[in-house]
Amino acid sequence: MQPIDPADKRQPNVQIAASIRAAILTGELEPGEQLPAGHELASFFGVSRMTIQTAIRTLRDEGFVRSLAGSGVYVREQASLPGPDDAEHPLAGTAAFLFEMGQLKNQPRSGWQLLGIQRPESVAEHSFRTATVGITLAAIAGADIGRTAALSVLHDAHETRIGDVPAVGRAYVATASPEAVTAHQTAGMPADASKAIQELVAEFEDNQTPEAHLAHDADKIEMLIQAIEYQALGADTRQWQENALAALRTDAGAELARAVTSSSPQWWEAFNASYSELRASTRAHKQLKKPAE
Repeated sequence: MQPIDPADKRQPNVQIAASIRAAILTGELEPGEQLPAGHELASFFGVSRMTIQTAIRTLRDEGFVRSLAGSGVYVREQASLPGPDDAEHPLAGTAAFLFEMGQLKNQPRSGWQLLGIQRPESVAEHSFRTATVGITLAAIAGADIGRTAALSVLHDAHETRIGDVPAVGRAYVATASPEAVTAHQTAGMPADASKAIQELVAEFEDNQTPEAHLAHDADKIEMLIQAIEYQALGADTRQWQENALAALRTDAGAELARAVTSSSPQWWEAFNASYSELRASTRAHKQLKKPAE
C-alpha cells in the first residue's frame, strides 16, 4: 500500500481507498487476506480511525472487501460491484463482460508499432487467428479442440484493463496477473460462467495441460504468420519470426511452423495464376451457347 501523498488534493479517505484498492488489484493484498487492524491503518496513513472507517466503507460498497463482526476486514475472494436500487437482470454482469471484450477490437498489438507499422492488428484480430491456429493444432495433435480454441480466444482478455505491454516494456512495468484481472472482469457474472472463464485463463497461464501447450504455440504461430505478412509489406520482422520459432514447444506447432515459413502469404496466387484460363474457358462456354446464325 502507498501512503498518503500530501500534494494530492483528494480527500484522505479517497486516497486511502485508492491505495488499498490498488494493493488488491496488484495482488499485494490477496483474496481472503485480512487487512491490518483499524488502528494500524490509521497509524500507517497518519489519519484518524474515523477516516479509515470511511475508506473501508467505500471499498465494502464497491465489493472489494467484506467485514466480519468481531474478526476484521477481509479482501473478498471475488470482487462484486453492488447492483442499483432497482432490480438488475441476472446476466447484467455477463453483458458488461462482453462489452468489455469488445475493447480488444480497439486495442492495438503494440509490439508491431516498434517497427513503424502505423495501424497494426488489434488484440481481437490476433486472438481470432490464434484460436483458428489452436483448432488446427489440436486436430493435428489429437487434443481437445474446443478447449484449445477457448484457451486461445481468452489468452489476452485481460489486456482490456492493463493494455498490451511489448516485451521491451515488461521489465519496467508491474501489472496485475491475468488471473487477478480476470477475477474482477467476471465478478458480476453467474458463478458457473465466471468459474469457467477464470479456470481457462488460469490453465493458459499455468501452461501444464496439452491444450495449454498448443494454445501457447498457437499464439506464437499467429505472431509468426503476422510477422511474415508484415515482412511482405516491407517491415523487417526477422527478429519477431526468430522469437516465435524459438518459443514453440509442441511437435504439432513445430511442424505447422515449418509449413508456414515455407509458404507464401499471398494465398490467392493459385487463383490468380489460373485467372486467364478461367476467363478463356468462360468465353468458350459462352460461344458454344450462342444460337447458330
